[in-house]
This record gives sequence, structure tokens and C-alpha cells, in this order.
Amino acid sequence: MRTRHTTALRRMTVAALISAATLVGGCKEITVPNYNSPNVDGLLTNPDAGTVNTAVIGLLVGARASVGTFGQTLGIFGREMYNLDQADARFVLSWLVEPLTPGGFGVDVGWTNSYRQVLQAETILGAVDKVGNYTAAQKEGVKGFTKTFEALALWEQLRVRDTFGIVLSVDPTAKQLGPFVSRDEGYTRVAALLDEGRTHLNNAGTAFAFSLTSGLTGFNTPSTFLRVNRALKARVEVERGRWQDGLTALGESFLASTPATAATLATGVYHVYSTASGDGTNPMFDPAPRALVAHPSFLADAQRRADNSPDLRTSKVATSTTTITSQGISSNTRLNIAATNTASIALIRNEELLLLRAEAYARLGNRAAAIADLNLVRTVAGGLPALDPAFAGNLTDELLYNRRFSLFGEYGHRWVDMRRYGRLAQLPKFAPTHRIYQIVPLPADECNQRSPQPKGCTQVSGI
Repeated sequence: MRTRHTTALRRMTVAALISAATLVGGCKEITVPNYNSPNVDGLLTNPDAGTVNTAVIGLLVGARASVGTFGQTLGIFGREMYNLDQADARFVLSWLVEPLTPGGFGVDVGWTNSYRQVLQAETILGAVDKVGNYTAAQKEGVKGFTKTFEALALWEQLRVRDTFGIVLSVDPTAKQLGPFVSRDEGYTRVAALLDEGRTHLNNAGTAFAFSLTSGLTGFNTPSTFLRVNRALKARVEVERGRWQDGLTALGESFLASTPATAATLATGVYHVYSTASGDGTNPMFDPAPRALVAHPSFLADAQRRADNSPDLRTSKVATSTTTITSQGISSNTRLNIAATNTASIALIRNEELLLLRAEAYARLGNRAAAIADLNLVRTVAGGLPALDPAFAGNLTDELLYNRRFSLFGEYGHRWVDMRRYGRLAQLPKFAPTHRIYQIVPLPADECNQRSPQPKGCTQVSGI
């Protein structure tokens, strides 16, 4: 992340603009000028609305770019799945057997892309007030949307690096690289960005100056996107244990308890894919399978329905006629998260919001309210019997079970949840030589640029 250099800024800006043009062209939903040869200097020094609008759309492209990385890499760390690619043993050796090192295979885990997003967001924020053909409300809309996605990018790396901390300052003109800050400081900044975004969105009028993909249908105006901003804020607050703040944000989000249907649970914001030239396909789609397989515990641990059939959410995996083997691990249980290679992936949806509220209620001692939310998810998503309103069992166990089965393969939630609750040692190991990692070290390039090196420039042996 050599963000001190202007050339890096230019390179990342070009990439974002080209990607934005590809996305909107591939989805055939947005009409914009062709920015395959963008005037980057114009964006930095004399921007116009069209160029900035395309850069904003580029944030959607960037947010989508690491979804597969988080789902797969953190999914492996959290024992949701394995990657048994027979052509590359490192997916087993480097991610299950050996310590993680700054120069090791795959430890970037979205670092480069997340900070490309942050840099792109800062570029947009530096440009928007220079645009003469924006109204004041349109400028507020750009700022609110951009700060929301900048917060998302920083949050992504906070979850991966945890107590190693993250960098907040990415000024490409600075003589020194931005310092690392603690996990708590990082979360504070993410929450502040989301709150700043809310303020901007509240002053953004009735429409954005830019158009958005079908993945934001129902949330493509400042007032409706504000509810997405609040949903992301709730996720951040619950994740860092600020339960009441989480409930406050949920109250301003798109959370809904009725009607109790699958469609209600599915309401949310999605990353969209297509097979159009230059666009991307769903990274979690591996039907044969070629490499991605579910961890067997996902089926083994499923609760039973009244007729003794398994939790409906086990349909996210399926038995394949193909068995693949790598480094002694064999499986024929393929992922079934994506029905096709153009299926959407949720950024955040109502099912997760209900589970966030259940967690906040439980931690605040409101068991009855927590059980009610858990029951909605259990019965609708899982087809399971409702818990008794007087359920006296372990609510944390029940909460983590439902988060595991509802959010399977999404953003590495399982790994983060088990770390949050001090339960990483409970994750299964296929062999005694396998490891469970608590955290991921920094990429070597980040370490080599700094003296003294940050504490994240170390080997992680795991447990």
C-alpha cells in the first residue's frame, strides 16, 4: 500500500474508473459515458459530474472484488469450507497446516483491495466540492454514499487484522506512511464515517446524481440508502459490543419482522454478477466441485425439524457425484450457496439484522425479545420448531448456531463470531497437525515499507 505516491493514486483511480465502466456496461442498467480512457488528472484537479459519478460507481465494483476472498479464505479459517484445489496444495498447507507469515500465501486477504477502496473514496471526497455542475444536495449524496463504502472497506480489514490494527490515513501526498492504529481506534473511525455518511445522506435531497445496480433496488435514493448505512452501523456496533448503540442503529435500518416470510428475510443489498464481457461471475459458484467443498460439520451439526429432516439452511451445501482430495482431505459435499454463476451475494440483509438485534437483546438481558427474533429466523429460514418463550438454555449457543447457518459462506462471519466469543478452540480440525488461526499478519510489502515494523509483521502460529 504505497499510498504516499501520486502515481499510485493515478493507477488506482484509473482502475476504479475502468471497472465502473465495465460494471455498468455489463449490467446494462446504467447509461454513462465511456471512461475506458478516463481523464484522471481531470478527476484530481478539475473534476466534472460524469467523472465523479463513475468513480462513485467504482466503489461498488471494489466492494464486490473481495467478497470471494472473505467468503473463501475466512470461511476456511472458520471451518465452513475447504479449498481442495488439486493443482495448488497451498490452500491446505498454508491455510490449515503451516503458520501464517507476512510473506506467506494469501495473507493479503483483501488488504490491497480494501485500501484501494479507501484511497478511491478519499479521492472522490477531495474532488466532489470542485464539481461545478453538482447541486449542493448532489454533493451531499456523493459524500454520504462514499463515506459509507469507505467505512465498509476499513471494517473489512479490522475483522481480518483484529488486534494488529489498521491504517486510517492514506494520503498519497504525505512524506510518511499513515500510522497503524489500534482495533478500538479503527472501530471508532468506522463508526464515525458511517455517522458522517448519515448526516450527508440526510441533506442529499430525493435522488442521487448517479445510478446504481439492481443489487440496490429499493435502496437507491438518499433516504432509502440511509437505512443501509444504519444497517452497516448496527453490524459494527454489535461486533464491537456496543449493544445499545447497535439497537439504536437497527431502529433506523431496514430491519423488519413482518411478514414472516423468506422474502422478508432476504430483503437487503446485494452484489450482482453477470456473464457479460468484462463483468464478473459469482466467486462462490463451484458446482462440480473443482475445489470448494463444505466442511462436513455443517451437515453433522444441523438441528432437526419436526419431521426429523435437517435444518432447511443445509440446502446451502449438496452431495456431489464428484469426490476431490488434497493433502489427505476428501469431500464430495459441494457448496450450493449460489445456484448459478450470476447469482447475487448479500452485502447485508434483513436476516442478519434480526440476528444482530437478537444478539444485542441477549447481551442486554432481554431474553424474551432475543428469543422472539431467533424464533423468526429459526422457523422461517430453518424450518425448525420455535424455542419456548421461556427457553432457559444457552442463548449464546443458539445465537451462534443461527448465525452460522444463516450467514454460511458470507464475509467470514463464522470465524469472526467464534473469535468474538472466545470459542476458536471449538472449531474442528481434520488432523492434529492442523491449526486454527486467531488473526492474520500484515502483507510483507506493508511490513517492508516501515521501520520499526508494526506488530502485525509477525508469524501467527495458531492453536
